[in-house]
Amino acid sequence: MDHEKLLDLYRLMFKLRRFDELCMRLKMEDLIYSGYHPYYGQEAVAAGFCSPLGEEDTIVSTHRAHCHAVAKGASIRSILSEMMGRQAGVSGGLGGAMQFIDTENNFYCGSIVGSGTAIAVGMAMAMEQMKSSRICLCIFGDGASNTGTFHESLNLAAIWKLPVIYLCENNQYAEAMPAREFVASQRISDRAQSYGLESITIDGNDIEQTYATATRIIAKTRSGGGPVLIEALTYRVRGHYVGDPEQTYRTKEEVNEWKARCPVQKCRERLLGIGIDHTQLDNFEKEIIREIEAEQNWVTAQPFATLEQAIAHVMIPLEKKRH
Repeated sequence: MDHEKLLDLYRLMFKLRRFDELCMRLKMEDLIYSGYHPYYGQEAVAAGFCSPLGEEDTIVSTHRAHCHAVAKGASIRSILSEMMGRQAGVSGGLGGAMQFIDTENNFYCGSIVGSGTAIAVGMAMAMEQMKSSRICLCIFGDGASNTGTFHESLNLAAIWKLPVIYLCENNQYAEAMPAREFVASQRISDRAQSYGLESITIDGNDIEQTYATATRIIAKTRSGGGPVLIEALTYRVRGHYVGDPEQTYRTKEEVNEWKARCPVQKCRERLLGIGIDHTQLDNFEKEIIREIEAEQNWVTAQPFATLEQAIAHVMIPLEKKRH
């Protein structure tokens, strides 16, 4: 990979890591009011797959959408404002961390497990009917691959050869259950074969592999190659949510083993190995930390969403409903 591109991807991963750490701290202080699911340890998936998309391409996400959105191009300011219920958020602070839309960046998310796979079919169908070159990236977790909607969606996408990429972030656990206990096939990607789709499993902690796979598949799908299912093997270092009693269902040894495969640290070591000076990395890391601190200060000073704003989006006026 080109050294400058690898450096750009490291910057993005480091930014996502610091943003997620900030969100964790704010949630512990009860300043993020809706559900929050830590992304720590999965940064290479977001950076590798979201950043190569074009502005007009669409992402349908679910849990841990905050890092997916920033990787797609949203500002930390706009996403953090949404998570903290501020009017400056991408959905006016009304959606929270998992139910927001960012129309400017063609980003959508929802908290119903597996629901995004069907929404992605609809979006990809619209793109196909409009004869555009846009594609849809649908991101979901390993647990969502066991929903009926997942299979119905892949079947329809395959029949109609829609421009949609299904990306499963297999972080090894669906909340508290290991993926190996609820997936009968050896790999989740094996399920694509039932629908005649290309199935790919990659190391989701390797930024070079994720980015290379993403660029190849995006180009293929954009040129009419149809849908594909990609399984990115990664690990959820922290709990499924803040307060998750994670040590009751996994061992510290397992967590430490995966921490040693940290995608951010692996990328940094790779950069140092190809001759990038550590002071250069230190300097932009400090710059990113200052930037995120400034964004936090700005967001904290913004007004909260109001009840009037929320009911302004009700489609049927109350006075008409009475009749």
